[in-house]
Amino acid sequence: MNKHIILKNYIGRRGRSFIILPVFLFMMMVACDDMNSIHQEYYDRGEDIYTGVVDSIKVHPGYEKVLLEWEINADPRITKVVIYWNQRTDSVLIDVNRTQSGAIQMNHYLENLREGDYTFEFITRDNEGHYSMVQQAAVLIYGESYTQTLRNRNVASIAKQTDGSMLITWDPISNREIQYTTITYTKDGITEFVRIENTDTETSLTELETGDKINIFTTYLPENALETLDSPVREYTLPKLEREINKAKFSIIVLTGDNTSVNNSRDLSRIWDGSPTNPNILHTVENAAGFNFPHHFTFDMGVLAEISRLRIWPRTDAGAFTGHSPRYFEIWGTNELKNASDDETYWKTEAWKEDWKLMGDHEIIRPGSDQAAAWAAGWEYDVNEEIGRVRYIRLVIKNQNWQGSNCVNIGEITLWGDDL
Repeated sequence: MNKHIILKNYIGRRGRSFIILPVFLFMMMVACDDMNSIHQEYYDRGEDIYTGVVDSIKVHPGYEKVLLEWEINADPRITKVVIYWNQRTDSVLIDVNRTQSGAIQMNHYLENLREGDYTFEFITRDNEGHYSMVQQAAVLIYGESYTQTLRNRNVASIAKQTDGSMLITWDPISNREIQYTTITYTKDGITEFVRIENTDTETSLTELETGDKINIFTTYLPENALETLDSPVREYTLPKLEREINKAKFSIIVLTGDNTSVNNSRDLSRIWDGSPTNPNILHTVENAAGFNFPHHFTFDMGVLAEISRLRIWPRTDAGAFTGHSPRYFEIWGTNELKNASDDETYWKTEAWKEDWKLMGDHEIIRPGSDQAAAWAAGWEYDVNEEIGRVRYIRLVIKNQNWQGSNCVNIGEITLWGDDL
């Protein structure tokens, strides 16, 4: 029965319905025109014979490469698969070597692709010139721009321990694509690799020292990816140990010119006794004979240390920004005393400063608000790491205190650094 007979029978049964059918078909064809434009060549061919389409397409992107996988159905006529990309300016022709009946699995590997979004079109062919409808698969091919967006697992802290080891503390993993993190470093000309699992929260490195460098990168496996991808490498310089210098080892050193006047047993040792309130403070005698600004005070930490920061407290039981506590002061350090303690020419002039290193020249600034809180907290200052290791500390109170009198109160001092 041909097409004309079918239509005639349809009209005979439905009467005037033949008027509605062509209009409906026309409307459907117009509505779908844009959607089917890519297949127009197949519609134009009318009742041509088509080969079977590919099925179950899977795309696995990699770094400037991709692995394509698909299934060929049981159509025995299919002898080739054509894959197009870049709007069909690039293509590959793949032979189908069927060794068994039924559906078969195929794959193809493409390299040297530029990073970006791709749409791959799959068409099957036979030896008679017939071919299939198009099947498509879209994918992002990875490259340098993409990997630059990958973030390293965050390092919460790196701290030198008292046994000399370096302890790295990690933030938790928040991205499921992260597989692991790697630390690399070179020791004695050999590059070492340390793999950090996602469940690890700390890593101890035992053969590295302050100033050594380590590199850290994180390895990702995006969904359906062909291969893992590494984040950009980040370099870290291993730090010094920073801990509070043990005040139990501190002792007073008296150098010619140092202010040795003491008001009611409140000598220099009170500034490392753990309390910044009276009577545990340094308190000199006001207008003591022979002692005028600048006042000098010296002490021995009892250990060589690379000082990283210090905090100094005023007499905190006095009113904020009043009394005998200093406003302008310097702090100096040296690893050795080169002249005798009674050398007046050296200690009573500026000559000693040629052998000492200035660790800080500070003015205590009165804040506009919360003055009581600032006074109680004291003031913390960083120390330039280029100062190096020192043992002896000298405080120089430069001029008038908050009261404008010739007297010095200091509540407490604390120093932190590497004393290993």
